[in-house]
Amino acid sequence: MALPLVIRSRVLLPRQRLKLRVHDASAARSVAAGDSFVSVFSARAGHRSDVGVEARVLAHTSASHDRLDVEAVGGRRVVVAGGTAGSGDLVEVEYLEEAPGSGDLELLREELERGWKRFAAAATESGESATIHGRLSADPVIASYQAATLLPLLHPERQELLEIPTTTDRLEHLLKIVAGETGILRHLLGMGRMGA
Repeated sequence: MALPLVIRSRVLLPRQRLKLRVHDASAARSVAAGDSFVSVFSARAGHRSDVGVEARVLAHTSASHDRLDVEAVGGRRVVVAGGTAGSGDLVEVEYLEEAPGSGDLELLREELERGWKRFAAAATESGESATIHGRLSADPVIASYQAATLLPLLHPERQELLEIPTTTDRLEHLLKIVAGETGILRHLLGMGRMGA
């Protein structure tokens, strides 16, 4: 399957909504001509990740200077063939199936939800604007990407989570991240109280 390639400095994850201005004229024409494109992460010029996400276009409008404003939502993970393609090029992609792994997905999702709530409480107590609202999805796969989208992570960390092949491993990795972030917030809260 061939889709237009859009190389970005931010990671798009499955189910994540995206508003994007496509500046490259060739990429803008390619994206406008279809109903989906491939979003891949590039941490630096000349280097891009091979694993990305098929983005389904919800709406697009023309912008000045041959640019395109796009609203999209992340779909399935894909691996991109060909290491030299640039933004706007059509690239062959292969879908990456979501393997469950060997863990108890329901139990891991429940543990992540509890950790998620502890992190949100610590963020609120510390005065940080927590982006965590409500509950995680009951579906462990969706919950794993939901948490990866909303946690305060750097984009290379999000890319690492995107590339993890099994839901079990992704949930276990997220549990460690949530525990670490919560620990940092609680430590900072403790220092603030000691200094008062």
